[in-house]
Amino acid sequence: MSAATRGNDFEIRVCGVEDGDRMMEFLLEHYYREEPLTAGCAPPEPDEKDKQFLLSNLPHGTCLLMLHNDRIVAAAVAGPKDAGAVDELFEQAAQLAGTKWGRILGILAIAERDANVFKRYGVDKALHVHAIGVDSRMRGRALGERLMNALTALGKELSYPLLTADCSSFYSSRLLQRLGFAVVNRIPYTDYVDDAGEQIIRPPEPHLALETVALRL
Repeated sequence: MSAATRGNDFEIRVCGVEDGDRMMEFLLEHYYREEPLTAGCAPPEPDEKDKQFLLSNLPHGTCLLMLHNDRIVAAAVAGPKDAGAVDELFEQAAQLAGTKWGRILGILAIAERDANVFKRYGVDKALHVHAIGVDSRMRGRALGERLMNALTALGKELSYPLLTADCSSFYSSRLLQRLGFAVVNRIPYTDYVDDAGEQIIRPPEPHLALETVALRL
């Protein structure tokens, strides 16, 4: 984003590496507590490797903060991916088998494989949204929509041909579909089971499936 955007006392700007601790503190309060993959899989706290992964996207200049009077009120974590992402996800899930993050990576790997967005859209790279958090005290003001519109603009500015997301939440999927994203894959949580046939991730309703969505930029 060549410059921060402002409007109605809100500022949207790229989140730098120096903002990492502040962003993570916000996400622990306003993202992880309700995020279905995290909430539906014990223990309740996110793994350290999960948090490290989100922070690893900051050097790409593809993460955004929304500020109100210098207070973070929304954040979006996104990063580049290519066709090699599917193999990387399966390898990491195998290496971390038995951990919370390993279980989450397992369903994300299946989603990446089955959505197959690079073949589906004929592209060689994409910008992928990993997390969106909005301050619970500021909901109902379309902050998530404004942040995603800004991320779409940033993706275009950085010459990404495609913007994708794995929506673990019923509400995030509904938001992105309203913004023009197409659902390209759906995994009911009841279908993600272990070797004994036990469901691995059990989010509360109305979160019933992981839906991969995509928007051509």
